[in-house]
Amino acid sequence: MVLKASAPGRIVFFGEHQDYLGLPVIPAAIDLHIEVSGQKAHGSNISILLDDLGYVESFTPTMETSLPDRAYLQSGVRVLQREEIVPHKVGINAQIQSEIPIQAGLSSSSALVVVWLKFLSELFEHSLTPMELTKLAHQAEVVEFNEPGGMQDHMAIAHGFVNYEEFNPIRCTRLLDSIPGLLIGDSQEKKNTLSTLAMIKRGVNDGLQELQLGSILDINSSKFAPDEITNLYARSCLSAAVENFKITKTAYSEFEKNKKNFNQQLIGNLIDAHHWSLRDYLNISTPKIEKMIQAAKDAGALGCKITGSGNGGCMIAFCPGKETEVKHAIEQAGGVVYSAQVVSGARIN
Repeated sequence: MVLKASAPGRIVFFGEHQDYLGLPVIPAAIDLHIEVSGQKAHGSNISILLDDLGYVESFTPTMETSLPDRAYLQSGVRVLQREEIVPHKVGINAQIQSEIPIQAGLSSSSALVVVWLKFLSELFEHSLTPMELTKLAHQAEVVEFNEPGGMQDHMAIAHGFVNYEEFNPIRCTRLLDSIPGLLIGDSQEKKNTLSTLAMIKRGVNDGLQELQLGSILDINSSKFAPDEITNLYARSCLSAAVENFKITKTAYSEFEKNKKNFNQQLIGNLIDAHHWSLRDYLNISTPKIEKMIQAAKDAGALGCKITGSGNGGCMIAFCPGKETEVKHAIEQAGGVVYSAQVVSGARIN
């Protein structure tokens, strides 16, 4: 029998560059999907046709050898074998197809890992909860390769919808099933996620070290004095983290209190404020993305921000009632536009 699994991409409304600092985020799963289809096969070889990239990845699972960088399909098998979900001798033929743009800030790599683990576990008759899937996908993508990222993307993709994610302790709270008027503008500028994450994480930690603090949660925002940090980049990174933590908490309060009747103008203003922090403190926007954002705002968007690690990729526009005008404006500014609907998480089709 052929089994099919799919998983969505994700955008981040609030808390960009916060999860790997242990701070809360508000992401959403969106209706751009990646799908795995396949079946068990004889022998001990796993063969996967990556349809969109036009090549076949083939390997025999082993626990003994080190893995090449970002060999996520192999690490996913290895993680599930450690959990005794996948046998140590296994043959599989599979195919992967994706609508999610690569290196665009919509979490194509995390969606790949999540859907692969969902497919593998179900193929061997083991149903993972969304939180189990989250933790194992984070293990396969981040921990196995000692990468600097957090658990935000895996949790958003495994759980779906609009969620408030916390990491101390780990918890996922559904806020909304949908949000009106969302557009994604793809600048088509490729980005380097890992180097950006590592640089910002190091900047925040250097700032905390100068202040002799263990965590941003130790900072009383009313007493936070960034001028005490002599390292200018660390000062900017830590200032962004403190500012975005406050913005995320304010947005969470509004979503939690008013659900579907949240104040759209307030949320739009907070989205704008979050982007300004990312742009001005972290310097991760680009001239093209700024042009797309300004065009969207001029056309009536309530709030716009870059999404993903930055220095390229996508921006999002919150523009209920102005979708047509904003879509045209972003296209005129050189972006490729996707209409974004909030959807459920990883599933078996």
